[in-house]
Amino acid sequence: MVLLPSPRRAALALLLGAALVSCGQTTTGSTTSGKDALYFADSAGGLPPIYVNEPYTATVAIAGGVGPYSLRLAGGTLPPGVKLDASQRTLSGQPTKTGTYTFTLEATDSTLSTKASEYTLNVQDLPPLAITPTLPSGEIRGETRIPLTITAPRSARAAHLSWTLPQGVKVTRVQNADAGGLLFWRQDGQTLLLDIGFRKVPRTGTRVALVSVKPSKAVTLSGGALTVEARGADGALVGVPNAAPSTPASGSQTTAPSAAPATTPTTDTTAPSTSPSTAPATSTDTTAPATDPNASPTPPNPPDPTPPSPGGGTP
Repeated sequence: MVLLPSPRRAALALLLGAALVSCGQTTTGSTTSGKDALYFADSAGGLPPIYVNEPYTATVAIAGGVGPYSLRLAGGTLPPGVKLDASQRTLSGQPTKTGTYTFTLEATDSTLSTKASEYTLNVQDLPPLAITPTLPSGEIRGETRIPLTITAPRSARAAHLSWTLPQGVKVTRVQNADAGGLLFWRQDGQTLLLDIGFRKVPRTGTRVALVSVKPSKAVTLSGGALTVEARGADGALVGVPNAAPSTPASGSQTTAPSAAPATTPTTDTTAPSTSPSTAPATSTDTTAPATDPNASPTPPNPPDPTPPSPGGGTP
């Protein structure tokens, strides 16, 4: 094997590098540079659910290519009341009619590369308001954190929850989640009472609280024992699916006033009927003309005042 002198080896390396560049391949160390093709980051069914007469906002995710991107409606029909903001790449509005709407969006990057994707939005009637726990599958044996998620909140700004837990399950902590707001909670026996106040109306699918529970033995949790009562900013009830009369976490009750007036009228009506003649001194003007209008000099009246009064000062 013949070794070339050092200057000749350097010249040969330069010639090989120039040949590679002329072939269209650029090498940087061991990697090859390039860019991803333009594509839609969300799938065709990746848009959030949409409900009639409810405000709606969804961002269309685009990736790859070379930004900035633009977006346009290439075909199909958007739900009535919903518009496309091409610069913000968002669908927003308030749908006014139920139905299934299919449309095609086309994205373009700064190099004028285009990509199209078809979407389907099924506008439905708003389901009942609900707050449901995301429960683990199977039994739990140690401390477990359970997220609570709200569905179809409408105009809810506060919610009261009552969740009956299995025997031996203790609530160790309740935390704020994505919706923020205020929390007041206590455990009454096996029932968790939880009050949540929202800073603003949460979006559907938002986690409103995180509940940590610790069982004394292996148990299976159930979401069917959870009831919800939600109210708007004006204090009126809002879309409650399974509302039940519930005790707030503060413990105030309003059942006592109904029992008191029922007992008082019975004692007042029986007292004057039992002793009309034994107490003539207190009500002589009202009882005398009603009992004996024709015979006023009746014997029972004169002899009765004399025996009980030892002094005899009142004729």
